[in-house]
Amino acid sequence: MTDRPRLFLVTESPAPSGVGEHMLTLAEGLRGDHDIVVAATPASGLLARARACGLTVKAIDPGNVPDLSRWFARAQPDIVHVHAGIGWEGHASAQAAHAAGARVIRTEHLPYLLTDADQCAAHRAGLTHVDRLIAVSDAVADSHRQAELGNRLTTIPNGVVPPPASTRPRATLRRYWALDDGPVLLMAARFAEQKGHRLILDAMPAIRAVHPHATLLLAGDGPLKWTIAREIAGCGLAGSVRMLGQRDDMPDLMAAADLLVLPSRFEGLSLVALEAMAAGLPIVASDAPGNAEMLEHGRSGWLTPAGDADAFAATVIDALADRDRLRAVAIAASDHQRDHYDADRMIRDTAAIYAEETSGAPRPDGKRMTRIGFIGAGGIAHRHFGVLEQFDDVAIVAIADVDQSRADEAAARFGAQAFTDIDAMLDAVPVDALYICVPPFAHGAPERAAIARGLPFFVEKPVALDIATADAIAAEIAAANIVTAVGYHWRYLDTVDEVRGLLAHNPARLMSGYWLDSTPPPQWWWHADQSGGQMVEQTTHLIDLARYLAGDVTRVFGLAGHTDRAEFPGLDVPTVSTASLQFGSGAIANFASTCLLGWNHRVGLHLFGDRLAVELTDRDLMVDVGRGRPVRGAQGDPVWHEDRDFIDAVQGKENRIRCPYADAVETHRVALAIGESARTGTAIVLGTGA
Repeated sequence: MTDRPRLFLVTESPAPSGVGEHMLTLAEGLRGDHDIVVAATPASGLLARARACGLTVKAIDPGNVPDLSRWFARAQPDIVHVHAGIGWEGHASAQAAHAAGARVIRTEHLPYLLTDADQCAAHRAGLTHVDRLIAVSDAVADSHRQAELGNRLTTIPNGVVPPPASTRPRATLRRYWALDDGPVLLMAARFAEQKGHRLILDAMPAIRAVHPHATLLLAGDGPLKWTIAREIAGCGLAGSVRMLGQRDDMPDLMAAADLLVLPSRFEGLSLVALEAMAAGLPIVASDAPGNAEMLEHGRSGWLTPAGDADAFAATVIDALADRDRLRAVAIAASDHQRDHYDADRMIRDTAAIYAEETSGAPRPDGKRMTRIGFIGAGGIAHRHFGVLEQFDDVAIVAIADVDQSRADEAAARFGAQAFTDIDAMLDAVPVDALYICVPPFAHGAPERAAIARGLPFFVEKPVALDIATADAIAAEIAAANIVTAVGYHWRYLDTVDEVRGLLAHNPARLMSGYWLDSTPPPQWWWHADQSGGQMVEQTTHLIDLARYLAGDVTRVFGLAGHTDRAEFPGLDVPTVSTASLQFGSGAIANFASTCLLGWNHRVGLHLFGDRLAVELTDRDLMVDVGRGRPVRGAQGDPVWHEDRDFIDAVQGKENRIRCPYADAVETHRVALAIGESARTGTAIVLGTGA
């Protein structure tokens, strides 16, 4: 386990934009000394950006406080840094993190804007879970102090990494966007009331009266986008105002523009303005708090009274009047940004706050977590995800899948790391045990990777595609003496426990199993060289259950047939199969399987003994002893029980695993023998019957 501080950067904002950029800048600067997870809502877009930077991510739902609490309790972060765009955000995460024993830092990215009494009270209560407040500007800090929320408040001004310079000449860029020789104004902001789009539209007629060819470029997205689009058309500005949408080419836009305009009603400390200063693009901004702190009027930019369109227009006209002065202001602004709003300074100051808050503080001493890695993130893996996230002593920390997007999505559910390579995952992330949830053809390498590292593992059935691989792995497991379990979850049904009790003194003499179902959609299932066919991949559950209830199989005879199906091109597995089995106990059994149906018709095992008839499915049990046919439903979740038994065994508690790997291999041997018998037309003798 690493001794590096575990740092979680969290935002509940549905549209973090600048907040998210700030978080990513911190993450990039701090990742060398911290283990970092970026947490945000799935719809925010931040998770994809963080993942693209190689960061571990976690999808959160601020409305699901129990889930947040479970996650923080399992993950046991040292520092949780909550980033709030407005006062009502971040409190659920802060409360859950505080309860988990983390030091909680909260950065306020905007001035204190709450006016509703209930919201104000909730915000004040939420701050009781916060150890330290950071404001991104003195203006933001002052607003919180005025609201008497300044306890342990520090100002760390926003800082930016200067954007890369455009590689294209200004004249080329202006031709590309069909911009003539008139001045170009750029506004890059989310379409929201805060940003003041209507004010710049109101100012444009006066600007164009002096500069008839002036063009305004609007970059961004947001809830008012189409409202602003209608207003542009309605006031006759469609020819001079262009809406560019969300952009990833801001260096080019800044190189083509003459001024950045920032008519905001309020700001914390605008990141796009700092980037413009770094890029040498002069700014005209409202004198709203945050802007006034950032710019010195007439020297490093221009300020104009907030909310005054006429004054804004006059200031833009004045700024454009003298090209030499414009260049001088751009140089001064660039110097000012470098001296006061540098990303390295922001990162360094933030790290100092972390050090202060954790100095001498014990690390969270929560319950010891069993760290689980997953190989495979398909449907059956998600079945185990749903169970394991209920356990308060388990943390899923790494997920590998050949499909990167599937690995990413699953990892974001847990704040785990995602990989496409098994060895890379195991080299990078310490785990206590593995779950191997891959198709039959993919077995072998995952198990051997686990054995090589002495890791216990749970593997989903069937354990391999062939018996040679399964036997070899079983021998390696025995030599390594590691804990294993296989997902034959029917063994864990409470109804099966009842049946075992009935059979203890009245053993089954005849069994009939049925797996009458549809064809599964994964294309690998359709091919015998990838799935092994229905007996191996599905009916194996019933074969295993029969072994669990009646003992070892000594003789097998199988038959199979195939029907081509146009809707399943390339399907080559048997579409109908039957098998007759003889057991060492003297019992006999027959199994019937088909994938020709479009629905699940019947899946279950019938057993018959002396004056005893039993019908067993994974949902219910019927026991007939000649006094009617009473049916009862199965209680509990068998997958929960098999997972709990595996985790307990990994933790060194009593080993109650009902199907270790070696036992599962014997079930697999029977299933493969059925297929071999069907191909050869001869009975196959197994075990002691040979």
